[in-house]
Amino acid sequence: MDAADRRRTRYVPVAAVAALLALPHVLSAHPLSVSYARFAVDPRTVEAVVRLPLDDVDLLLRLDRDLDGTVSDAEIVASRDRIQDYLAKHLHVAADGSTLTPGVARTATWRDPAGALYLETRAAFTSPADIDRIAIATDFLTELYPAHKTLGEIALAGRSETFVFEGAHGYEGRLAATPTWGTAWSFVRLGIEHIFTGYDHILFLFGLLLIGTTLRSLVGIVTSFTVAHSTTLALATLGIVTPIPWMIEAGIALSIAYIGFENLFVRDPKYRWKITFVFGLIHGFGFAAVLRDMHLVRSSIAISLFAFNAGVEIGQITIVSLMYPVIRWLTHTPYRAPVVRLASSAIAAVGLIWFYQRIP
Repeated sequence: MDAADRRRTRYVPVAAVAALLALPHVLSAHPLSVSYARFAVDPRTVEAVVRLPLDDVDLLLRLDRDLDGTVSDAEIVASRDRIQDYLAKHLHVAADGSTLTPGVARTATWRDPAGALYLETRAAFTSPADIDRIAIATDFLTELYPAHKTLGEIALAGRSETFVFEGAHGYEGRLAATPTWGTAWSFVRLGIEHIFTGYDHILFLFGLLLIGTTLRSLVGIVTSFTVAHSTTLALATLGIVTPIPWMIEAGIALSIAYIGFENLFVRDPKYRWKITFVFGLIHGFGFAAVLRDMHLVRSSIAISLFAFNAGVEIGQITIVSLMYPVIRWLTHTPYRAPVVRLASSAIAAVGLIWFYQRIP
């Protein structure tokens, strides 16, 4: 390697650390944009309850008329026509091929368990004849977030199904049909996207792989993390355990900082899989947050939960597969020690910044 190559290579770890330190300012931990909806399909009517993040709706429709930073009930009432027009434009319901027109019954604010405010709109679609085939599609808030998703529950003919609406991917069903695995793929995609946009989870995995990167240790780390987060994901989604959201998010940030410091001060963490298991339990609650307010129905909860977890695993394995060869290559270069020190310092700093941001 000549002098010019050495100079260029010297700047690689510096650039990488600078990018890591910039993460807290340009990225949020879970930028996945999500709304919620429930649909009850009867022989001649479809009743819908739609919940959209209030801040995003305000940004689009300018609900806060007095600009005091709060959307009041009176301002929601005054904006009823605009809200109804937006709903009609972005929520499409068809019965046996014929488009149905919504009638908005009520609009108000709704607060989720984590304290986030949503605009809740209730609407009814009436069909002139008995419904056989139903088709539902949404494209809410795509003006702000092209990848926005609506997590939906559809109740029809005495059964309930869960579904992820995104882009052109809408729901189709028949009142006389039996539930299938057909909607599972939407949850697989949701899990994949959640892990790829969960920058804190990615940073945690990167910190774990920086040192102790033998194949045996890698298998132990990944297996431990998978078992742990799968356990708490199921417990939280089923409602058996309901942790305080901000404490979980702060705990995830603290786990990132810990791994960064351990990389700096522990030369050979032989039993890293054990600490990975503990932190994996916390990260599992973080994975469950995206399903927290969906109230998955019993008839399809097993399929939806399994599919979402499978998507998370596919995303995780993909990320590890991309990182591992690069880190293994790094171990055979003279730059391993400085890169590990610089990257671990950045990871610890980012974790502490996120921790500070997440505590109330």
